[in-house]
This record gives sequence, structure tokens and C-alpha cells, in this order.
Amino acid sequence: MKEVKLWALEKDQNKNLVPVPVDTLDHTETEKQLEELLVRTPEILMPGLTLVGRQTPIEGGALDLLGVDEDGNLVVSELKRGTLSRDAVAQIIDYASFLASLDSESLSEHVSQRSGTRGIEKIEDFNSWYQERFPNNPEGYSDQPSMVLVGLSADDRTRRMVDFLSKGGLDISLITFHAFNKGDNLFLARQVEVQVREPAGQQKRYTKSTNLEALKALASRIGSAKLLETMAQFVRNKLPAYEWPSRSGYSYSLIERTERGTPSYRVYVAIYVYESHPGEVQLFFHRRSRQVANELFETFLVQNRKRFRENRGHIETYMKSEADWSNLSKSIEPLLQGIVEGWKERSQKENISGISISDSREG
Repeated sequence: MKEVKLWALEKDQNKNLVPVPVDTLDHTETEKQLEELLVRTPEILMPGLTLVGRQTPIEGGALDLLGVDEDGNLVVSELKRGTLSRDAVAQIIDYASFLASLDSESLSEHVSQRSGTRGIEKIEDFNSWYQERFPNNPEGYSDQPSMVLVGLSADDRTRRMVDFLSKGGLDISLITFHAFNKGDNLFLARQVEVQVREPAGQQKRYTKSTNLEALKALASRIGSAKLLETMAQFVRNKLPAYEWPSRSGYSYSLIERTERGTPSYRVYVAIYVYESHPGEVQLFFHRRSRQVANELFETFLVQNRKRFRENRGHIETYMKSEADWSNLSKSIEPLLQGIVEGWKERSQKENISGISISDSREG
């Protein structure tokens, strides 16, 4: 097993940096707190991770942590106190294979019915919850789950098995945490011992990185790259929303209540590029942005009626150049402000407790 050591770099009397050993905390102290820490701050396990289940009963046992990563992939995490053994490998494969055997409707029902316990948010309708966050991949959660083994250490046999499975294309990784203390300060270190390796030439569908790569390639190919980025930067600065890149544009979502009364993300504004419109960028306002901005939006449309067209309640137009956008953006800015104000007013009426503007931006 690997031993992890930590040193604090401090200055001596001559102002030279010297390493000072930091004591390792006993595993029994760390293991009591690790799961609670991961539930409160799942980002320390994986950036952008949202937990949707904890100690979820499934066939063959209870799944420690179930989450959705920033790309919309379902993530199964198995936590072990002390040293991870090969039994943990078999267990997590068993749990993940059970979830993978469910169709999308059964899986959504499974998550919905078992959420809302042990510090996890209650999700009334997981399918709706998911679609609002990942509108470009509405059933991505039914893809094969990612697997993450988590512990305070792992034996060599377990590490070898996970590495073998990962190299073979199975989405499995192994992470260990190590706690240290120095004086009154406690430190937690994360060590990724085995990282998932995708086979050459194979990419996951609909991840942020692959979407962004495809979007940039499309925009560059049709001569819209500079205009797209100019417009995207403008919207990012003016609209405190969660930005999601699709393969053809960016969508900007704010939190509001669904028909079932649960907080969820809804798209308000989007910008797109198309092969059929080379050199141009579409500006798209969802009808809900028109609803919250109300009179301000209608005034805007009257003033710019030659520019925009209505499509099933949505409003759209095409920017043909940076100069074209520069002229229109002067009237777009107060409109975006009006959308934010209208959204805030609606949120207050709906009493979405604990949700702020920053929550929407961070996603």
C-alpha cells in the first residue's frame, strides 16, 4: 500500500523554506467524518458532482452515494472504512450493473422514490430534474454509470484490479483520502490512485468538453467563431445563469420551480450557430424570458420588430456581424436586466428558499 506524507513549508530564521512534517490523523478519526464531508461538499470527490441518493436500497445491498456529474453521467460511489479490498470492486460492479439494467423510466422512478434522505435533496421527478439541467442530453442518465471506489487506503490487489478494468474501458476509478493535522489546523488530501481511461478513439457522448470542442469546430468552420464568443461573453457578464455548451451553441438557465413544485433549471436565453447560416449567430429568447420581463420585453419587440420573429412563443433573430451585434446589444442589455429582475420577483413569490443568483451561475 502507498503511504502518503505531507510537509508544511515554513521559513527558518534565515528566511529559507524548510519542510516540516505534518502528522497523519488516525484512520478511525477520519472514517467517521468522511461520508458526512462528501455529502456536504461532494465537489471534493468530483468537480460539479450533485448527489441524488445516499444509502440507496437496491438489489443486493445499499448504494453508498449516487450522484450526477457535471456532464450528466450517473456516478455510483462505494465508500469503505479503512482499506479497500477486492470485495469492494465486485460490490460496486454489482450495484452499477443493476442500475444499468433498468430502463430510463424505471431508473427515474428508482431515484425519485429513494431521494430526500440523509441530507440529500428530495427529487419528486428525477427525469424532469435531469432534463432541466441537461437539456441537450435528456436521457443521458440511462447510459452506463461511472463507478468510483472511495476509501482511506487500498491494497495492491484492489489497485491492480481497478487499473485492469479501467484500461479495458470500464468507467471505474479509485480515490483515497488522507487526513493530517498541524496544531489547530486539519487538512484533507485527495489522491486519485486509478483514473478512468477511455479506449483510443472512443469518447463519451454529450460531455461539456466534447460539446465545446464540437461547437468551436462548427463555429470556426462556418466563420462564426468570433461573433459567437463575443455574444457569449456578453450574455455571461449580464445574465447570472448556468451556461451549458451544446454541439451547436450555449444555453443559459436560471432556477425556478417545476410544475411539481421542486426547484430546477430552466433555459431562458440561448445562442446557436448553424451550417445553414454561415457567418451568423442566432439569438434565442425562450418564451419564459418574455413572461418574466413582461412589458419591458413587449416594448423591446415593438422597437425591434423588424429584427425578430416569433416561433411558438419563442423569439429569435440572427446576428450577421460584430457591428450588427454591437448595435443591438445596447438594447439587449436592459432587456437581460429586466429578465433577471422578473425572475427574481417570480422566485420570491414562489418562495424558492436558499436559492440565490450565484446558485444559478454556479449550477
